[in-house]
Amino acid sequence: MKNSEGFTLIELMIVVVILALLATIAIPNFIKLQGRAKEAKVKGAAHTLQLSAEDFAVRNSGIYSDAAGDLLPMLPINTSGGRNLENAFTRDFTEPQFAAVAALSGQVGIVTQVDATGTNVGYLINGWGIDDEVLLLSSGN
Repeated sequence: MKNSEGFTLIELMIVVVILALLATIAIPNFIKLQGRAKEAKVKGAAHTLQLSAEDFAVRNSGIYSDAAGDLLPMLPINTSGGRNLENAFTRDFTEPQFAAVAALSGQVGIVTQVDATGTNVGYLINGWGIDDEVLLLSSGN
C-alpha cells in the first residue's frame, strides 16, 4: 500500500465552495461599509463647515454668511494645499457648495437664513450621501 500525502480533489473542491460562500457574504457587507464610511465623511465635512460659519458669525457680530470669500479662509488647509473640503465620493476638493444646497453624492451645502430686515441671522447646512440627504444642520443646533 502506498503512503500518499496531500489532499484529494474532493477535499479541495469543498474548500473552494466554502470560500466562495464566505465571499458571497463578505463582499456585499464590505461594499455597504464603504458607503457608510463615505457618508460619515460627508457628515464630518458638514460639521467642519458649521464651525467655520459659527466662527465667522462670532467675528461679525452674529451675522452669518454663505459666501465663499467669507467662509473659505476659515476652513482648514487640505492635503492639496487649498481650503476646499474633499468630496467623499469623487475624492475631489470641490466642497462645500456656497449659497447652495447639496444635491449630489458627497456634497455639502450652506445657505443663509434671512430675517424680515434682510439680515443673515442663521444658516442651513446639508450633506448628501449615496442617494439622499444624510445631515441637516441649522444655526443654534
